[in-house]
Amino acid sequence: MSHAGGGRGRKRRVQHEEHVNHDRWLVTYADTITLLMVLFIVLFAISQVDKHKFEALAGGLASGFGKLISVAPGGESVLPNGPRQSPILDMAPVMSMNAIPQLNFEVAHNLSGAGMTAKQAASLAASQDASALDRAQQLIDSALLKSRLRNHVELTRDAQGLHITVIVNDLVFPADRADLQPAGRRLLAAIAPALREARHNIVVEGNTNTVPVRPRFYPSEWELSSARASSVVRYLASPLNLDPQWLSVVGYGDTRPLVAPSEPGSATRNRRVAIVVLSSLSSAQRALLDSATSTTQQGTN
Repeated sequence: MSHAGGGRGRKRRVQHEEHVNHDRWLVTYADTITLLMVLFIVLFAISQVDKHKFEALAGGLASGFGKLISVAPGGESVLPNGPRQSPILDMAPVMSMNAIPQLNFEVAHNLSGAGMTAKQAASLAASQDASALDRAQQLIDSALLKSRLRNHVELTRDAQGLHITVIVNDLVFPADRADLQPAGRRLLAAIAPALREARHNIVVEGNTNTVPVRPRFYPSEWELSSARASSVVRYLASPLNLDPQWLSVVGYGDTRPLVAPSEPGSATRNRRVAIVVLSSLSSAQRALLDSATSTTQQGTN
């Protein structure tokens, strides 16, 4: 009896096993998946390289480093309809500056974030813009000479851009009409390749002369000048395949004569269509360059 009672009075010692966490691998797994996701996001982002902008940036940097940076074509994506793989930088000895592709001016403006000041970026953009317009002017001049239409066109440059002024006569448009004639179509076909290569915005400006005679087939000079400019734009877009987003139309009527009405031949010279290849410089870039020029002039004085 006493033995049994003593047994019940003793406290049983229970030894608990240490708890083992079998889910610790989930932490490592989650970290790994997160890092892989970030890696693929970065790889996808750098695969979306605009080759033209990349080459433009490379050209801008080349002028500073004395090297020509070229871009090797990327490979095809392993995904169906996927983007091409990123281009590869290649350093080569210095070549002619004509080999450097045209600088994208938005990229040039953003170069200020890559160690260039805003004025330096604007100056670089202005240089590239002038080179592009120079080339367009040379190509157009050569094409017009070859097609024997050079006498119908005046090529001039100003801050707005390159002006291709077509003197309107019966070879281009009939009197009081906006129907583009075969000679006018040949003229536009001759200059279209240079316009496509320049890839600048284009404004076509219609102008009539100041002779106080109302057009026979239009309510006013405004409609006639706008219709002629629209005919030019329509032909440039199709069949000459210029991007319609580059093109716009302005009709000035008889409000902007090229020469004074009192001068001999003014009626002929003021009756014109001007194809203006616009400068790619932004207003901010132009303001920076103007301020830099005025500061230099003040220092010289």
